[in-house]
Amino acid sequence: MSSIYMQALALHQAGRLPEAESAYRQALAQPGAERAEILRNYGFLLHRQHRFREAVAALGEAVQLKPQDADALLALGHCAREANDHRTAMTALRAAAKLAPRREDIAEALSAYLSRLIPAWHFPMLADTARNQAYEAAITAAACNAGLVLDIGTGSGLLSLFAARAGAGRVVACEAHPVIAETAAEIVALNGFAGRIQVIAKRSTELDAARDMGGQADLVVSEVLDAGLLGEGVLATLRDALARLARPGARVLPAAADIYVQALELPQQRQVNPLRGIAGFDLSPFDRFRNRASHGSLRLEHVAHQALSTPVLLERIDFRQPPDWSTPQSRRVVLPIQQTGQLHAFALWFTLWLDDAIAVSTAPAHIDAALPHMDHWGQAILWQKRDQPVQAGDSITADWTCADTFFDLSLV
Repeated sequence: MSSIYMQALALHQAGRLPEAESAYRQALAQPGAERAEILRNYGFLLHRQHRFREAVAALGEAVQLKPQDADALLALGHCAREANDHRTAMTALRAAAKLAPRREDIAEALSAYLSRLIPAWHFPMLADTARNQAYEAAITAAACNAGLVLDIGTGSGLLSLFAARAGAGRVVACEAHPVIAETAAEIVALNGFAGRIQVIAKRSTELDAARDMGGQADLVVSEVLDAGLLGEGVLATLRDALARLARPGARVLPAAADIYVQALELPQQRQVNPLRGIAGFDLSPFDRFRNRASHGSLRLEHVAHQALSTPVLLERIDFRQPPDWSTPQSRRVVLPIQQTGQLHAFALWFTLWLDDAIAVSTAPAHIDAALPHMDHWGQAILWQKRDQPVQAGDSITADWTCADTFFDLSLV
C-alpha cells in the first residue's frame, strides 16, 4: 500500500474530503497501484458527497477489476439508483445479494429497490378475496375449453395460473415490466406450470401472434384497470389484441363494465382539490404540484362526505367490442338531486362483469350489497371547478365525456 494511498484513507476518515479526493487521484496515477481497492474507496468518497454519477463510474470500474467485492457492489447499487441508472443498480444489488446471501444490509437494499420499482397496489390487489374468487370462477369456466389463453399484463402470473389449473392447453402471459416478468416466470416454474405458461417481457401491443404466441388466442384475460376503469389503457389494449392476437369469436374476460356516478359533498377533501387555505394560511401556490389531468381516488367510507344523489348508471362498456374513444365522445346528462348541500365532486365506480353471470363492484361497501365488493380500489373522484349549491328536488346538467383513458363529468 503506497504512502499516498494511506494518506488518502486517513484524510477520508478524518472527513477532509477535498484533500482525500486529491490524494486518491494521485494514488490512482501511480504505476502498479491497487486500482480496484483505491477506486472502491474513491467511489465511497464520491457517494458521501452525493456525486452519484461519478461514483457509479469509479465503483463500476472497481467491480470490473474485483467482481467479488460485495461492499463495492452494494455501494454501486445505491449510487446507480440515485443516478436513475436502474439497469446498473439492479445488476449490482443482485450480484451483491448472490455473493453475500446472509448480509441483512444487502438484502434490505435489494428489497427497498425492488419495492420502488414495483407499484405498491399489487399487494392489496392480490389480497382482494372478492377479486380473486370472481376471476378464478370466470377463468375456470372459460379456460377449460381454450387451446391458447392470452393473459395481458400478467403481474404476478395469478390469472395465468388460474387458466392453466383450469385446463387451458397453453397460456401466453405478457408483462411490460422486465423485472415483474422475470418474477412471474419464476412463480410459474415454482408452481409446476413452466411447460404450459410462457411469460414474455413485452407489452401486448408488441406481440406477434405467430412468432411470439404460436397462433391466435381462444381466450383473452386481463386486468389493466384502475379506480376510474380506463386509466391503464384497457380499451386501446383490447382493440389491438382482438384485432391481431385473438381468433374471431374469442372470449374476453372481463366481458363488460357498468359505470355509475353519484354527486357528493366532500368538505374536508375539497380544501386540497384545488389546494386552498389551510389553518388560516394561503397555500394555493402549492396546488401547481397537483395532477389536474388525473382523477383522485378515495375510499368514501373513510372520509367525511354527504351523498347528494342516488347512484346513476351512465355508461356500459362491452370489452368484447371495445369502443374507439381515441377521439373523446361527449353528451349532456341530467342528474336528479335528492339532498340539499354543496356539490363538490362526482364519485365514479363500476360493476365489473367477468362474464354474463359473475360480477364484482368497486362501489362503497354499503351500496349494492348483493354484489361482492373489491376492496383494493377506491372510488374515482371527479372534482368540479366550482362549488354548486343544490337543493333536494333540483336537477343538474353536466357534460359526460368518454375517452380511451378517462371519464369526466363536468357541471354545465
